[in-house]
Amino acid sequence: MNQPGRHGGARLPAGSSTITADQRMRPQPQCQTNNITVQSAPASMNQRHGGNRLPVGSITSTGSSLNDQTMGGRVIPTRDTPFTHIPPSAAYQPGRVHEKSTWQGYDDSILPAPGYQLPAGAGEPHHGAVTLPPPVPGSDGKEIGHENANKKPMSAISITEINRDEGPTASSQPQGRLKELYSSSYHAPVPARRRMHQKGYRNLFSQRTTFRWKTFHSHQKPGLTKGSGREHRHRDAVSRIHAGQEDDRFLALDSHLERMMVQCTDEIYEGPRNSTWRRTFVRNMAPWTIRIANWPMNTAPLESKHWTQSDWLLIVAKWPISCICLSFTLLSIGKLYNGKSRLAHYAPFPYRFWGYPKVARNMLENVPGKIEANEDVDGAHPVSERPLYPSRLCFVDGGKDKNGRTHLYDVQVWLNQHNMVDHDMKYIFVAYTSTQFTDSDEDVEALHAIAREAATNLKCPAYWVGSACMSEDGRELENDVYRISDVIRAAHSVVVAVKPPSGRKAYSPTEELLKDWGTRMWTLPEALLAPKDNPIRIYNISTGVVKLVKELPKKDLAALVWEDTSLTRQLVDHYEGNLTLSRLELVILALKCLSQRRTSKYLDGDLAYVLMGLLRRRPVVDHTDSEFQAFARLSLANDSDSLLERLLCVLPRSQNQPWYHTADMFGVNLWDIQPTCQVAGVCEDDTVVVDGCLAASIRWESFVAVAHDTSVSWKRLIVKVWLRVAPILLILGLAPLFDNGRRAVLLLLSLPIFLMSPWLVRVLYGGKPWNIAPHLLGFEGYLDIVTIETNIYGHYTGRLTWSPAGSSLSRHRKNEFGECIGEDPTSDGLVADMVKQAKYSNYGEFKVFTLVDTLNGSVTLFTATRPPVAALLCGQEGGMQRAVMVSLDWKTSTLYRETVLRMPTTVLERTWRMDRARVGLKRPLERTSVTYSA
Repeated sequence: MNQPGRHGGARLPAGSSTITADQRMRPQPQCQTNNITVQSAPASMNQRHGGNRLPVGSITSTGSSLNDQTMGGRVIPTRDTPFTHIPPSAAYQPGRVHEKSTWQGYDDSILPAPGYQLPAGAGEPHHGAVTLPPPVPGSDGKEIGHENANKKPMSAISITEINRDEGPTASSQPQGRLKELYSSSYHAPVPARRRMHQKGYRNLFSQRTTFRWKTFHSHQKPGLTKGSGREHRHRDAVSRIHAGQEDDRFLALDSHLERMMVQCTDEIYEGPRNSTWRRTFVRNMAPWTIRIANWPMNTAPLESKHWTQSDWLLIVAKWPISCICLSFTLLSIGKLYNGKSRLAHYAPFPYRFWGYPKVARNMLENVPGKIEANEDVDGAHPVSERPLYPSRLCFVDGGKDKNGRTHLYDVQVWLNQHNMVDHDMKYIFVAYTSTQFTDSDEDVEALHAIAREAATNLKCPAYWVGSACMSEDGRELENDVYRISDVIRAAHSVVVAVKPPSGRKAYSPTEELLKDWGTRMWTLPEALLAPKDNPIRIYNISTGVVKLVKELPKKDLAALVWEDTSLTRQLVDHYEGNLTLSRLELVILALKCLSQRRTSKYLDGDLAYVLMGLLRRRPVVDHTDSEFQAFARLSLANDSDSLLERLLCVLPRSQNQPWYHTADMFGVNLWDIQPTCQVAGVCEDDTVVVDGCLAASIRWESFVAVAHDTSVSWKRLIVKVWLRVAPILLILGLAPLFDNGRRAVLLLLSLPIFLMSPWLVRVLYGGKPWNIAPHLLGFEGYLDIVTIETNIYGHYTGRLTWSPAGSSLSRHRKNEFGECIGEDPTSDGLVADMVKQAKYSNYGEFKVFTLVDTLNGSVTLFTATRPPVAALLCGQEGGMQRAVMVSLDWKTSTLYRETVLRMPTTVLERTWRMDRARVGLKRPLERTSVTYSA
């Protein structure tokens, strides 16, 4: 491998000498000097790091560069490129009473509602939610402010019908007429909200609507098209091959790929065409019998005592029509709810990954021929050996003469020439940065002057410095770079060398120089792994004279050198033995600290390769690894307490949060998540193979009529018999089959039931459900809970509630009985503004989606870049399941995390286990072109 010019090579100043032993000769006795080659190094060589970088007059004694002894070393950064770290969110401004922030981590294109604040002095503490609804009009026609709303409870619960173009904002003036809904024993309490009636099938007349033969027949074509233009291939779970251009697809229940169609609210259907998937309108999918029975009252308040005169007139006009239509629907024989059994599972996710991982947990699953038969491997993950000694050391003449010459020895040659019993090979480790000590002759002399001074003071015959003691050979140099930790562990003590960088004033405070030294990534393990028995000595050569500035214990280094003292002090205490971190805590803290430091990039996986020096097992360096792949291989090689599985379950606080930042939107620590799956391998494009997940498909094209039971009672039995018999009696009474007297009797018996049929149907199929068929139903946008339940069950009786803590947008409150009640997320002004503005989001930005879980009766509002096709249950936390919502990239059979929701544990009993899957943490954005703009 061709190494960059700044690494490796025998860089020596003018006048230096290199003494190498012939690699084919056996080690000579100490008194012999046969087969010694003396060569002079030209003064113009530009090899910056590694090799024989010594001051003038030094002597080098090295063995073959192909020595069998495994060698240690370190990389010395050159051009210090600052590490670019993106904070979780710059746009988030915490509210005055929020415990968890809704807005943290969202893109700047979605701005919070300006000036939305709660009244001062709210009496009840809030638990992650804003409990106050938007202002509603009072009886005198004026709006009741939040301040008055807090003084006494509202006696009525209001629903506002608004224009679709107005949007669910929290601070806008309500438009349209206002209607009140009161809670009763029949209807569940409804929080204050705006009811959003949908146009439904009236959207068929929209100019955007396109028709097709396949169900569903009407839809809107996407406004954006993925513009790669290439043909791609996909193999499904039953080995069917699909070939076509890139577009959004999902896996149908029979495993074949089908084009994505997402139902959406009228606001989105009539808004900008900013999606790559097809859209269709929200349909009422309840059984026709229930829909017809509820039709006369669907625009009126739930309680009749609040009906106005216009409501009564409209109901009276629609009632006869409903009765006539019900007389035909009630004659149908069979179940009211068709489809899956009420005791069935969620829809399975028929996925299968056919590819190979790049690195498998079990070596039998690797690509054939990847591991050669003669290669010595430790299981499925080859690891690097730990050297007993460094590959090279600089020895000072006599160990006493500070101005004496320096000999660079191959350690194996030195061991062959000296008796370990009579001679001491103690050495010091010299830590420095290439910004302060460049490869100029002046800086090299200064660095070695510090090293000689420190070695003489500590009575050590040798020292190790990175610019001189690393190998010249490319492969060995790479091993030296990533085995620096072993050199430090074996050292007698660590010396930190500082000086002002070239071009700066001669005098600089030592504290400033130390802080500059501490900002480099490679200096962190140098300090952490320093021997705890000997203090760290700090030398400065600012004025041309070597000066011992300070001698301090390792535990005091954090406060003096590093800005992230709270994190680094924990690491120092761990390596000092004062504090024991778990394996998971150690890796997380080390990742946080290393990611905040700068380095000159050598390989993409430098972060993981620096981290592996702190761990016991270290995989072999792979040049083709990305940063994530190198870390994933490191995690698989070590017992890291399922770190990768836990990272998969984390919901990042922002779209741009790097994978190695473990900050979770729900505010939990990584060790709070208990994974229920296993990573079985590492794949290309920063993906992993995950096995053991429970999965459920999400239905996006429409709602379904949800099968369920209601409690059996005499009242419902009598009503059921009446409704079945009344249409027959009515038909017989109208038919000329009997005399007038009998026909009159039949009409008198059937007519009251006929006129009462809409109300009787609501009695028969109303009430609380049980044995509900499980479904995950989704749509794009936001609707109030009454509209959602009406489109699924036909009318509202409180079957569905908002999830209290299902997503980062969920809100809840404590009622007067101390119970946790889920709130409409748009009662928070920030969420309300986000819902409205997400309608205009560009491709790749967050959009708002709603997920309905019929089994638990919960509705969850969340944000994602694309509609997820399935929910993977990968872990548990806080008494709930972590559901990783994934989209499908069918070109590579990869599932990408879109968001993470929290679901009740009861979903486990109704979910199918899926085959192993290829999962990625972040999906790259595809190139798109505008197809339809209006």
